[in-house]
Amino acid sequence: MLRAPTSPPPLPTTDGAGDAEPLVRAGLRGFLDLDRFDVIAVIALIVLGFVLRLASPVFPDFLNGTGGVRALGVGHPYNRAECAPVPVGPHYREVNHCGYVFDEVYFPVDAAKDLAQPAESYFDPEPPLAKLLMAPPIAWWGFDTWTWRASTIFFGSLLVGVIYLIARRLRRDRFFAVAAALFLCIDGLAFVESRTGVIDTIAIFFVALFYYTFLLHWQARTKTQWRLTLYVMAAVAGLAFAAKLTALAPLVVAAGLILARGLAPYLAAAIPFLRRIAGPRRMETVMWRDAAGGRAIAHYIAAGVVMACVFGAGYSRYLTIQHPDVYFFTACSQGTSGLTGSPKTLQVPVVHAGSVTLPNPAVAIYNIYEINAASLQYHEQECHSHPYSSHWYTWPVMEHPVLFYYDGGNAQNPGVASITDMGNPAIWWLGIIAILFCVWRATRGPPWWRLGVGVLGIASILAMILLFSAAQRYHDPNNVNTSYTAAQFVAKFHQEPSSSNEISRVQPGPGYTVAFAGVALFGIAVAISAAISRTFVPAFIVLGYVTAWMMWVPGNDRRVLFFYHAFGMLIFTVLALAYLLTAIRGVTIPVGERRLSLAPLAYAGIATAVAAFVFFYPVWTALPLSPADHQMRLWVDAW
Repeated sequence: MLRAPTSPPPLPTTDGAGDAEPLVRAGLRGFLDLDRFDVIAVIALIVLGFVLRLASPVFPDFLNGTGGVRALGVGHPYNRAECAPVPVGPHYREVNHCGYVFDEVYFPVDAAKDLAQPAESYFDPEPPLAKLLMAPPIAWWGFDTWTWRASTIFFGSLLVGVIYLIARRLRRDRFFAVAAALFLCIDGLAFVESRTGVIDTIAIFFVALFYYTFLLHWQARTKTQWRLTLYVMAAVAGLAFAAKLTALAPLVVAAGLILARGLAPYLAAAIPFLRRIAGPRRMETVMWRDAAGGRAIAHYIAAGVVMACVFGAGYSRYLTIQHPDVYFFTACSQGTSGLTGSPKTLQVPVVHAGSVTLPNPAVAIYNIYEINAASLQYHEQECHSHPYSSHWYTWPVMEHPVLFYYDGGNAQNPGVASITDMGNPAIWWLGIIAILFCVWRATRGPPWWRLGVGVLGIASILAMILLFSAAQRYHDPNNVNTSYTAAQFVAKFHQEPSSSNEISRVQPGPGYTVAFAGVALFGIAVAISAAISRTFVPAFIVLGYVTAWMMWVPGNDRRVLFFYHAFGMLIFTVLALAYLLTAIRGVTIPVGERRLSLAPLAYAGIATAVAAFVFFYPVWTALPLSPADHQMRLWVDAW
């Protein structure tokens, strides 16, 4: 049982909470601050997400008078009769053209290779945990479109519940939490990714879970809470990195905020302006520092070791066999057909002591290092173009999402069926306004300071976009990096195979570097504001959104990216939109002797997102449409 200190007395919490609550809440249940309504809401939202993802596509036949409702399920429309199953175990063999969609040609096959006895070698520039988590349904029920998508459905549904928990931790406002989780549930990017056998949903689930455990750590008030949440957060961070290296973004956010909070007293003492913004010492910050104690740095170092150990444990299956195919790509010259380099063979990390075979930790660590070095080298040198790639600056407006599946029909059945990971426009486009609102609310102080920080961030990002776009047009006048129609891409490839198969390197210049530094300074200012003033919620949202976005920028000058790389931004897009609608919901305007509430506008925002989900549902689930109806739903450049 955790006990509140006798001095000073508990004060109302200010870490973004909407209702007054004691700063210290006894026991695990009190610390998690979840009552019966929250548990029911989390379960209901997870079930809603699971049913929508598992049952879709749903055919409302009753609308045309031909019947009731048909639910074909997540295996549709790729579970073809001619698709032979892949036996897993000692007689593993790979079957091609088995109903794969987009990158399902890689990840489910890798998961099946992990199941083989012994496991089969493969080189994947992503860590292995997500494939291991895809493997159990394949082992239980065979190699099938249903089974290799089962894990992503499971984690995609849990992700909805984690978003509720994050929002509930940020604010004691259930409207905010329900709205954020619902938006994630009905967004097209999250919906499509969690119904496809790719690893992004599993990776983002652990990213979101990391953010939740970070918030628990941020709000710790006793030594037990502080240490327990720190090591749980470290373990989750290790899992997130073991699923995909996109965990770098939440680690940067968490480290930046913790560092800002640790330095806040010194900054406020040294800079009078910051002291005026901070005002009186915030009780929750004082208690957090007291809970951290004098060995905080040592505990953070130990937590880093825990994170590294959990990350390394993710390779436990991968390291059980020899890998002769760990490729170290050294170049991708223009005019060649692809990457150049040579593979390295990694031996099983064991040592023989007579007739006894023991693990060799030193070799295991070396192998993990070599695998990740090769992976990073691949990402740096990978140079192939793709008809559905997109540039980082187009993601907030979803200019060019990925076309996962397309069936143009035939003479007997002229219906068009497609799947694109286009997000929900009502969420992404309104989310831009919501993010700008959070930028304004993320800092505290006189208008010139708040305006100056916001202008620094927005102007720097706009400068980056303009300079990168200009450099891209200069280096790639034929728009090879992103061929906006598959037909044009194919035609270009036949005319100039070498040039159309490779991207053009973009060199934005020193001004671009200065603008990127401006974004970094903006992030530092927001992090300091979050640590010393009462603006944590909008600051956290802005930092998460910008970091998840900017982490991809340095690589886009050398390789293609895809809209699904914006998945990490979606977490904060839905939080920002929910935050904006929550603020609108609390506004009343005097009209004569009466006060007019703007709450209906907040509910209208939610209704708009739900209506958009229903409208775009066919192009997220491959529901057959007439060509006209299909074209009407292409609000962005889908191909």
